[in-house]
Amino acid sequence: MKRDALYFTIFILSILIASSFYLSWTVDRGMGELSVERVNIERAPGRPVDFLVYQPRVGVRLNPMPIVLTLHGLAGSKDGMYAFNIELARRNFTVVSVDLAGHGDSTLPFLIGEYAEMAQDAYAAVQYVQDNWDRVDSQNYSVLSHSLGFRVAIELVDFPEAPMAYAAVGDIGQMDLGVYVDFPGNLLIAIGEFDEMITAEDALNAIRTATGNASAVDGVTYGSFENHTAYRLALAPTDHVFEALDGKVIEEAISWLIEGTQGEYQLQHSLNPASQIYFNKVIATFTGALFLLVSVVPLMLLVYSYVPEKLRPRRIAVETQAFSYKKTFAISSILGAVMITIFTATTAIGFHLENMGIAWPSSMFATGLILFFVLSTITLTAIMYVLMGKDTTKKAFASVAIQRLSFREHFIDFVKGFLIAGVCILWIMFWLGITGLPEQMQPWILIALVKWPVGIRGINTVIVMAFAIPYLVVDAAWLRGLLMSEREWGGRQKEIKTVIFAFVSKFAVSGLLAVLVVSGTTALGFIGGKMVLLGLLLLLTLVISLLTTILTAWTALKFQNTWPAIILSAFMLAIVVISSIPLI
Repeated sequence: MKRDALYFTIFILSILIASSFYLSWTVDRGMGELSVERVNIERAPGRPVDFLVYQPRVGVRLNPMPIVLTLHGLAGSKDGMYAFNIELARRNFTVVSVDLAGHGDSTLPFLIGEYAEMAQDAYAAVQYVQDNWDRVDSQNYSVLSHSLGFRVAIELVDFPEAPMAYAAVGDIGQMDLGVYVDFPGNLLIAIGEFDEMITAEDALNAIRTATGNASAVDGVTYGSFENHTAYRLALAPTDHVFEALDGKVIEEAISWLIEGTQGEYQLQHSLNPASQIYFNKVIATFTGALFLLVSVVPLMLLVYSYVPEKLRPRRIAVETQAFSYKKTFAISSILGAVMITIFTATTAIGFHLENMGIAWPSSMFATGLILFFVLSTITLTAIMYVLMGKDTTKKAFASVAIQRLSFREHFIDFVKGFLIAGVCILWIMFWLGITGLPEQMQPWILIALVKWPVGIRGINTVIVMAFAIPYLVVDAAWLRGLLMSEREWGGRQKEIKTVIFAFVSKFAVSGLLAVLVVSGTTALGFIGGKMVLLGLLLLLTLVISLLTTILTAWTALKFQNTWPAIILSAFMLAIVVISSIPLI
């Protein structure tokens, strides 16, 4: 591909990336109707609190304007509550969206069970806005929470100023089997019909417990807002993760909070709760992520074209003999199954180590993730030796530049790969920097709320990246030495057929097992809150593995060397994971 074409492609993709991010930023501001401010305060010495404040800036506003406090769930952040934040602010609320300890921009440790302390942080944010913003109600506020955030929200019941109404999304207050929290009054429970953690029967039991009505059903409001005895269960066709982006859930929450905070009469004069714009941000963030990832491909080709021949990664032929399709698929399936098994086991072990106070680096499940990288590197290599034979395994590793060479030669291989991958890493960091500028914009990009790593997250990203490289080397040997070995494909488009066969062989079994693990761990979430994150982390890792497999296969075909893909993949994996998991 000629350089002019590559430049043009990158230019067009850059316009698309910037346009997507700008649309995301614009929707955050209600298409010009809202103002958004980022605030950091110190509740107590060494106890910072980060939060966003959304307010309407045009049109008729209530005076004073009540506050809605929004609290995210485990592994979420204030930025991830954008659908609620935007839509509530468009309806005459001042919205205060807080990063709970260890999440988002917070550098505090997150400890399961310290809900009262996190409630103090959230309450301090509300008080700060009440004291420093004009035309804000100094007493009346309500709270909307997603998942784990409800455990923080119910602590506010006993505070000097308790919320007037509660909207609990993705949580029914179940502390144990058949045991519930003391439900506060004026409570909406909004649950996805396909929530992996909560069945419809559990949700009905919760609303019946809250109301004391054994025949209570969803979609009906029981009690009175005026007497602080109103309760309602809303079911929506979504699952746990996407409850915070579901239009019906958001409509129900808006209506409930308007009635419970502004007054039932105000619902008739407010913007229709079904009139929503937040989904434009969902589209913008998805397209921005897609264009950013796609842009890495022409950028890598362009960088490669400028690198002098002597500084380019050496071309390495694949010398492994291809096994039969059946045997190749069987070996790959075993490797995939072992990989998922190791991930599940090591993250569970990491979970217990962290409970014992043994954690390194200081991010939830990062201990288990590092164990996974180390044990997978060793175990997958051993299994390849057993199933593929010593000679074939050596040739498979030789195809990714791991062979009997001096340290100096290996170092040169790494540096040459890093020259190309490093530019792509800087490219991604450039966009993360733009989207993370304080008080400007910070849209949802890539797989999670990925942002320029703050504080200890930057160090953790480097650590995880270093541990991920050996694992990705083995993964590349599996891909190039086994799945992409030379075959006699009939007809045209040999490269496409090779890549399709590699993907199917690598992810058919591992993908199925991953779904089972995700379902199983989320189902156990009511027993141990962190178990939900185990499954979500596996899902993130699997999605990133799909992307890294594309990069590895592509560089193997174009450069006949996988080092640029390995280094870039390690960075992508590390930054997505470290951005997503709480600090501990």
